Amino acid sequence: MQTLGLASEQKPTDGMLKRLFWPTIENQYDVDLVGQQGFWVCVIVGLLSFIALVVTGQPVIGALVAVTFLLGGMGVRERSIAAAVMVFLCYLLDKIGSLETGNFGGMGLVGLIGLMLLLANVRGTILSRRWKAPETSSEVSELPERPTTSITDKLANVLPVKAWPVGRFIFFPVAGIVLALSLLGVLVLPFTHK
Repeated sequence: MQTLGLASEQKPTDGMLKRLFWPTIENQYDVDLVGQQGFWVCVIVGLLSFIALVVTGQPVIGALVAVTFLLGGMGVRERSIAAAVMVFLCYLLDKIGSLETGNFGGMGLVGLIGLMLLLANVRGTILSRRWKAPETSSEVSELPERPTTSITDKLANVLPVKAWPVGRFIFFPVAGIVLALSLLGVLVLPFTHK
């Protein structure tokens, strides 16, 4: 059954670290897994950014960033290349701004890993969007059913399906604002810190 692709539980093609940093897609299970991990990467990066911004006395910016990454994660889960690129650019510009202000802690190991994971999200989302199942049978070519048993399954598998169709109309303007503020900071900060 396993060799015919008819087994009920498939295994990921890659190990966890390779899948996180350089995902490959060889079957419909990989497509679903890359989307799910992309969602969680965005949520965790957004949560850490929110905490850092609240601690530094910027709760409004922190809320905007948290909403951007949560909704962007839903977009990544639903295979939106634009959402994956937007969250990567928001984080990249934030890290560039951190370096310009001399805050090298902002681009420490955690920041670099976050940046690499978000870039891998972009690659994984592009690959999953382009992936086509072999035309052997319609039953095998469909994406696997998403589990909904635990709370984390519901967050990663149910919420994006229900919220992204409407949430994208909130995500793109809010992400645009965060991106514009980050870009403004990157362009203006070098002149204010001389």
